[in-house]
Amino acid sequence: MFFLSGVAALIYQTAWHRLLGLFAGADTIAAALVVGAFLLGLGIGSLAAGLYADRLSRRAALIAFAICEVGIAAFALLSPWLYYDVIYRGLLPLAESRAVIFAVVFAGLLWPTFLMGCSLPFLSKAVVSQIAGSAQLIGWLYGLNTLGAGVGAFFGGWYLIGTVGFDKAVYLGALINLVVAGGGLLLALGLDMEAAQPVQKKVAAETADGVVWRWSLLVFISGFLIVALQIVWYRLIGVLLQSNGYSFSLVLTVFLLGDAAGLLVGARVIDRIADPRRFFFLMQGIATALALAGAWFVYFGIGAGILPATFVDHDIMGPNTANPALILLLLAIVVLPASFIMGFSFPVVQKAVQRDLDRLGSRVGLVQLANIVGNSMGSLVAGLLLLDLVGTAGTLKLLVAIGLAFAVLQLAGPRATRWAYIPAAVLVAGLALFPGGEAFWRRLHGLTDEKAIVAEDKTGLSLLKMSGKDSRDEGGRLYIQGHSQSRLPFDTVHAYLGAIGPLTHDAPRRVLVIGSGTGGTPYAAGLNPATEQVKVIEIVAPVIETLKTYTAAGGKSGVDELLSSRRFDVTVADGRHSLALDPVRYDVIEADAILPKTALSGLLNSREFFEQVRTKLAPGGIYVQWAPTERSVATFRSVFPYVTMIHPAMLGSDRPIPYSREKIAALLARPGVASHLTAARIDRAELGRWFEDKKIEVLNDGRTVPTDSPNTDFFPRDEYYLNRRP
Repeated sequence: MFFLSGVAALIYQTAWHRLLGLFAGADTIAAALVVGAFLLGLGIGSLAAGLYADRLSRRAALIAFAICEVGIAAFALLSPWLYYDVIYRGLLPLAESRAVIFAVVFAGLLWPTFLMGCSLPFLSKAVVSQIAGSAQLIGWLYGLNTLGAGVGAFFGGWYLIGTVGFDKAVYLGALINLVVAGGGLLLALGLDMEAAQPVQKKVAAETADGVVWRWSLLVFISGFLIVALQIVWYRLIGVLLQSNGYSFSLVLTVFLLGDAAGLLVGARVIDRIADPRRFFFLMQGIATALALAGAWFVYFGIGAGILPATFVDHDIMGPNTANPALILLLLAIVVLPASFIMGFSFPVVQKAVQRDLDRLGSRVGLVQLANIVGNSMGSLVAGLLLLDLVGTAGTLKLLVAIGLAFAVLQLAGPRATRWAYIPAAVLVAGLALFPGGEAFWRRLHGLTDEKAIVAEDKTGLSLLKMSGKDSRDEGGRLYIQGHSQSRLPFDTVHAYLGAIGPLTHDAPRRVLVIGSGTGGTPYAAGLNPATEQVKVIEIVAPVIETLKTYTAAGGKSGVDELLSSRRFDVTVADGRHSLALDPVRYDVIEADAILPKTALSGLLNSREFFEQVRTKLAPGGIYVQWAPTERSVATFRSVFPYVTMIHPAMLGSDRPIPYSREKIAALLARPGVASHLTAARIDRAELGRWFEDKKIEVLNDGRTVPTDSPNTDFFPRDEYYLNRRP
């Protein structure tokens, strides 16, 4: 039952993470807030159930567990409506404050996560009938639940969501919870329902309570460490896999399966561990050393040719270029070993704190609370603070220092094992020799002697690979989260996508561009002399920092004007949020080209987003977007009554679209337009040929065309490309 409960929990977490992201935002800051709120609710539930469980008989505890499962299922059935219609649509104006976002998300998750947190204390009370062997039983119980969580993360993230959508995935999770509840009630019929015996006050109670609190502190630090390592893994693996829609669930799956394996093996061998405290210290040191070794393996492996230097230039998770063996190798070395060793911690701690049956539930709850609060703080501190201050490599070094402290504690005791010297030596070497952020990311982008500009913070990673010696004249390729986004000088396709809307509209005074890249699309959007202002929204702050560094070194290519001219307003924000909260109605809105397989790309390809854009256009306003798939075109046509395709661009409006090749050619011939293009080294003749040669296709001429399988907020079909169906 607890295995199935774990399956449902991770289906929920995967789906709710995305649904709440509509309100919280699509950046990594929002992700850390959602994960932190989820974990904090689990901790509160664990504490409450732990304090209450010891008053119950075994049968009553099992019935309480079943009631919790029913409560989770009931909430799950309501959650798509609550998270989308109430929180996202109703409370979005509150999302300008990160503190308010966390409060709203925490409140929205408290009911289900509180009940999920109650599960282990109640089941521990129901399963354990004697204190001897209790650590093994509780370890097995938690291990099976974590194993189910790993299966749920994989099943939900790799199949279920991409096949049926977020809402239906949640409904299946609710069905699983109801099955678990029914099983719990059936099992309860065969157990003793007598009231638990009153708690006996013992002389040793105060001493035992002191032990619990000391262990809770250690578990808090351990919980912080492992989830902070997860944040590092998400950034590292996400870049190597080019930040697609499957990366998050992939890392989470391997982490949970490794943790579950460690829990189950730890429960099996727990009776052979004579000194839990020393063993616990050793495991923390070994796990951190293995995490460091995994990152180091990637760094040296790319340099030595063991791993390809083309991760960012060759998509190993593409629909036609997938390399499962390489993906499994990465995860098996980077994530799995440390996760497995960390799994040993829980049964070891249970052996140390479980002294009498009367307090079993409360001690399970306190230890789990400490672990979960540590997890929550690890997500928030690493995701919001450490990545911002010291980057991925610096965050890893700080975590290495924590692991080294555990290893030293093991060595400091009278019964230290010589095995502790190995992880301690690895961790000391890591502090001294592990490369800094720029060197680390250069290597992972396959660079050797080439010049590059690297910027990283909590919102993401940006690297501009230069192609020459002098930044005043050279070009470069920009990588965002490991994905090759655009180049300097600007690619013609980006200039084309930026220019086509303002050159088509009769009076494009106000233009909005979502997504900057190297700046080609927004720069070209300022081509028309009639355009008074171009507002540019970029979600990954290091992209703008990279461009500023480029211009500070003497680089131009139009980037200098983009960042300095009053005509351009460049801001770092979530594009969808900004559009929803912006009172201005624009003459032209454009979304810079984004591959549909990129993580969260569905937020800018959904029917609901297109409807939002339509409300933000002035009468006769034009929306421009790249047309990467047939489904994206069909979704676009279902919203805009007038649609014209000038391949590869789609133009949508509420009125006839005045596209004219002759008008555009005349505008391009103006001296001011020509100088604007020349300043950015855009080939005006080549751009003109794009407008001359591209096929013009009127798709909608006054009415929308419904489609049976659009991209929606609840079901971004194109983003989950491995599950894609016609």
